[in-house]
Amino acid sequence: MKIPGIRTSLLLSGAVFISVVAHSQTLQDAIKLTNNEEFEKADKAFKSLLTAQPAVGNIYFYKGENFYNWGKADSAQNTYQKGINVNAMEPLNYVGLAKVQMANGDSKSAMDNFYKAKTLSKDKDPVVLSKIAEAYILLAGKDQTSDLLAQAVTLSNQAIKLDPKSATYHLDLGDAYIAQNPTDGSKAIGEYNTAASLEPKNVNAMLRLGQLWNNARDYTTSYDYFTKATKIDSTFAPAYREQAEMLYQAGRYDEALAAYAKYLQLNNSLSARGRYASFLFVAKKYDNAITELQSVLSKDSSNMILYRLLGYSQYEKKDYKNGLMNMNKFFAKSKGTKVKIIGTDYSYLGKLLSKNGQDSLAVITLNQAVTAINDPTSQDVLDIYQLIGQLYYKDQNYAMAATYFKKKITAAPKQANVNDYYFLGLAQYNNKQYQAADSSFSQITQSNPDLPIGYQWRARANAQIDSTEALSKPIYEQYIQKVGNDTIKNKDGLIEAYSQLGFYYFLKKDKENASINYKKVLSLDPSNAQAKQYFESLKPRPAPKTEGKK
Repeated sequence: MKIPGIRTSLLLSGAVFISVVAHSQTLQDAIKLTNNEEFEKADKAFKSLLTAQPAVGNIYFYKGENFYNWGKADSAQNTYQKGINVNAMEPLNYVGLAKVQMANGDSKSAMDNFYKAKTLSKDKDPVVLSKIAEAYILLAGKDQTSDLLAQAVTLSNQAIKLDPKSATYHLDLGDAYIAQNPTDGSKAIGEYNTAASLEPKNVNAMLRLGQLWNNARDYTTSYDYFTKATKIDSTFAPAYREQAEMLYQAGRYDEALAAYAKYLQLNNSLSARGRYASFLFVAKKYDNAITELQSVLSKDSSNMILYRLLGYSQYEKKDYKNGLMNMNKFFAKSKGTKVKIIGTDYSYLGKLLSKNGQDSLAVITLNQAVTAINDPTSQDVLDIYQLIGQLYYKDQNYAMAATYFKKKITAAPKQANVNDYYFLGLAQYNNKQYQAADSSFSQITQSNPDLPIGYQWRARANAQIDSTEALSKPIYEQYIQKVGNDTIKNKDGLIEAYSQLGFYYFLKKDKENASINYKKVLSLDPSNAQAKQYFESLKPRPAPKTEGKK
């Protein structure tokens, strides 16, 4: 079975296995809150547990996991380290610490800590093997050939051998398979189905199957699995969120918003509302996104990512002043943190700067966007080249405008259209690069031979190249032919063409043809000064008077 890939969730664990039996139920409740994406409530639950039992090492691990999935990696790292300080023999905290270290680029320390976790558990604890496998899958990212994925498969199989009746380890194995080959879901779906058969009420198995079929664009089957998850556990919020995103992809926007509303009923935390605002932005519900974002930020302004979304949304609603203010806040708050500035951040900031009249700074920022995106053929970069070109053109820096208009065409020549060559030609014309302008405008006449504007601008460029009008004459004649009888829409262009033809014949001393063309000018514009002057010059002048000699 060939099925397109499934995205790997940050929460890869299904059922929870706790080594401290005395407080397993309470700890399971706290972990369920994390699994339900109720991070604030989970944090309070873990704090309560640690107040009662501060020396229990694995509580720190699951508290750290809550932070990690909440997007607070620094807090997660500190919590894992506290767990190690409290109980150096608890292997799970080494797994958590290693995960953060590797994500931060410290691979050596990370691999040392993964090894320490395996050593402490003697490779006999399936939970530890499972958590390492989950970390490897997460850290491998989109690198399908990563050795981490091969190791994740091995570790998951080892965990299955140690506990063959657990659904969790089959879910891990399925995740590893789909990460290795996102276009072939055969092995993954087999493991997810095995997990579902072992634990029919495992909501994470239903969630995985729903995600997999969603990525295969089988929305009906995907919807059914998400619905099964909610029937098993009506409080399982992630199923409603995934269902909402699936319905949006399927173009069922009202149903998508209704599903997300159910998600918020179960999880109305600030972090959940922040994710809802993200969904509204993606769904292009910019007004609603702005309202939601402002509401969340009024209660907690620490989430800098929300300023990013607010700036994006305000740009889309043409609220450029506030959009710039919030994008500047995002950049200021991100400075010195581990928040990654992405290409679209620079892109939106650059566009907002240009809308606020800060063109020079906008050009610098938009070029940063091009560097960050690092794909000259992407539509985002092509749009940026166009915008930079327009900014330079507006500032009458025609040489640089032509450079960027040409960059856009060169990056994706097959996508270049009439407008691309038109703007390039205009910049070249105004930069007195008349031969280059003629070449650009000729692309229009070749690709759109019935479009008059290409001929008009080619004629203008050639008129600048040759003052005798010999080069422009046949092109102006083509322009007139393409315009035909449409003298209302193209009145000014026809006046120009007939005037230039009249001048050409005037230079050739062909009075008959010059007069024909200047008469056509006057028929369109009776007060035309050039044509009137021409006919005035044809009138015989009286002989000069001579006075007799005295």
